[in-house]
Parts: sequence; C-alpha cells; structure tokens
Amino acid sequence: MATKMVFVAGPRQVGKTTLALDLPGARAGYLNWDVPADRERILRRELPATEFWVFDELHKYRPWRNFLKGLYDSRREGQQILVTGSGRLELFSFGGDSLQGRYHLLRLHPFSVAEADIEDPKGLAELLRLGGFPEPFLGGNEVEARRWSRQNRTRLIEEDVTATTSIRDLGRLEEMMLRLPDLVGSPLSVNALREDLQVAHKTVASWLDTLERLFALFRLPPFGAPRIRAVKQERKHYHFDWS
Repeated sequence: MATKMVFVAGPRQVGKTTLALDLPGARAGYLNWDVPADRERILRRELPATEFWVFDELHKYRPWRNFLKGLYDSRREGQQILVTGSGRLELFSFGGDSLQGRYHLLRLHPFSVAEADIEDPKGLAELLRLGGFPEPFLGGNEVEARRWSRQNRTRLIEEDVTATTSIRDLGRLEEMMLRLPDLVGSPLSVNALREDLQVAHKTVASWLDTLERLFALFRLPPFGAPRIRAVKQERKHYHFDWS
C-alpha cells in the first residue's frame, strides 16, 4: 500500500473485514458504507485523520471509483488506502476504469484444504459438509452451517443485489439460486433455466452475471482449443458456498 491502493474482494462473510482490521492502525481509519454514520462521513468527505483508510463495501456507492481516484491523486505522502468488498471490484465500474494503474487487486476465498490444515479423509469430509467459510466451518455444527448458508443467501439477495443492481424480481432470482446447486458440474443451459423460470433468456443470463460478480458462483468454459470452445458455448458453474 506504499505506492498503490489495495483492493481485497471476495464473497460476503469470507473474512475480508476481519483480515483488514487486524492490520496495524486499521480500526481508527475504518469506514463501512453499510453503516449510516460512516456513509454520511464518506459523502461529506469527512475522513478520519489517520494515515490508513479502510473502506468497506464502498462499491455500493455508484461513483466509488471517481471518489477513490480523487483521494488517491490528492493523497498526502504516506497515506495508505485499503478497500474491501463482497463483489468483483474490477467489474463494478459503472463506466470507464478511472483507476487503471492505481491499485492492486487481491481475492480472499473460503478455506482450502491446506489453509484448514486438513491431513486425513475425515477432515476433508468435514470441509465438504460444512463449507469453507470461517463461521460455519469453525463452528463445526452442520445444522448451524445450513442456517448460516440460508441467511447468507437471503442477505446477498436483499442487501447486495438490491444495492448494486436494478433487479426487482427477487423471488424468481432466489428460485434460480435454489435450483442451481442441483446443476453443479453439468453444462449450464441458460435456455433450460429460462423455461423453468418463465423469464427471458437475457434475464437469466443477466442474473447469472450478477451472481458471478457478487461471488455467489463462478463459471468455467470448456477446456480445449479456441475452435472447440466456440462450438461448446455452455459453461459449467460452481458455488463458493459448496455446503
């Protein structure tokens, strides 16, 4: 952060804020867009008088890139800026990328086998059963893990989707999210989803793009030469919350 801003992106509740606040001096300069008092300070440009600013969920503010560009270009010597968000920050541009060359992008993912220090089949089964997000995995309770997963899905729809998109049919969107886990590992047919949900093809495609931007899922194209990928358009999808 000595020369550029640092963006830490990843799914909600994966530990971005906890990681950021563990850094020296972070708490004094922490502002969360979801907290009304902090949001007002950001809008009024009344920032903490510290050398380390941490902005959480700032991508929900439409001109966030221009806001950060102004801070970065006018920053005093030694000023450090860390931005965390539950979305693919490089895609939340709302226009041209005015931050080119001004930031490093890092991604924080759920626990892997190595990070969870798993050395036997029992530990792997536990990771697959509870998922890799810190709260349900460390809690070790499958019932609580499933409750956490449902609440996390609801908050993603009611908070993240509504704050960053113009999607209004949230019921159909949640219906699609409940359908998707059954299709993991198979070519994902947008047309089949369209028929199931009785909505337009472009609507389903847009919803999938939204879920990918918000780290609810990721998609992989067919492996092979470009001519093979051109013929096989349908991609497979997987979920960050695999429990």
